[in-house]
Amino acid sequence: MVMIFWWVTALLLLMGLAVWAITFWNRRAMRRSPVVVANSSYLDRLPSFVRAQRTARVLRAAQVGIAVIGVVAAAVLSGRIATERIETPDFATRDIVLCLDVSGSMYEYDTEILETFSEMVDGFEGERVALSIFNSTSRTVFPLTNDYELIQRELQEGAEAIDFDEFGYRLGSRSYDEDKVRRYVDFVDGTRGIPDEASVVPDGLASCGQLFDQAEQDRSRSIIFATDNEVNGDPIFTLQEAVDGVTARDIDLYTFFPGAYECGPECLEELQTTTEDNDGELYQSSDPDAIPSIINDIQRTQAVAMGSTPTVVRTDHPTVGFVLTLLSLVGILVLGWRSR
Repeated sequence: MVMIFWWVTALLLLMGLAVWAITFWNRRAMRRSPVVVANSSYLDRLPSFVRAQRTARVLRAAQVGIAVIGVVAAAVLSGRIATERIETPDFATRDIVLCLDVSGSMYEYDTEILETFSEMVDGFEGERVALSIFNSTSRTVFPLTNDYELIQRELQEGAEAIDFDEFGYRLGSRSYDEDKVRRYVDFVDGTRGIPDEASVVPDGLASCGQLFDQAEQDRSRSIIFATDNEVNGDPIFTLQEAVDGVTARDIDLYTFFPGAYECGPECLEELQTTTEDNDGELYQSSDPDAIPSIINDIQRTQAVAMGSTPTVVRTDHPTVGFVLTLLSLVGILVLGWRSR
């Protein structure tokens, strides 16, 4: 909440205080020079007169109290109470494909990415999101869409399903109930189409690049690519060819590398070189909690790249001030009529 014209509020309150001070001073002057009426002392003994005096005092006090409330409410109303938010309308032309490696070593990071995006969808206005997962083959969980109810449901269900330590389960160090195992199997179904192969990274990225449609429209296109780059198979594309194909279609690539379990430094070097040589960004972190800050960085970077101008949108909230001012005015008129 902010007060746009706070100085108007301050000025009106000072004026109200000045009027009260002048009135108070005049009443003191009148008390010093009272009007004397002969043969009126007996009035103080009349019950009706005592009641009338008491009623008059109560009405005056009520009038003063309501007048103070009215002045404060009118001053606040004049100061224009409002809330502010920043909008960047151009973001409605943004397409984002989440491209996730769902091999066993990536489950923690995939879970964090899906959960974070599920929370962020509430703030989307027109952006389209797609989710593609891959291991030895790729599966499109949902294509580019701005159906946010569907997106949230799929992301939340995916985050719960992929939170599964497959290595630990196979070795017997982790146990899950049958429902958890079934949900995991259903989610990764279609990503193990090639026997004895896993984490075929270049083909997975190439498949994600094919999800963008509306090629003739001027839209921001981005892939958030999460992988450890431990390729265990014979890919159709090389990683360089896959990245080149993405870049050729003006798709921004943001790569998240959590570290490799078996592969040496060459896994990072290859991923970093191919990403950054094509004007992409690579983030490395072994902490799944780094995902939200990475996604926020992506949003800020895209805002600059798209030439977006954030706009401050103010929403006035005059209801309380208006109602109090109106009720105060009505109250003063009613009490004034009663005082007569």
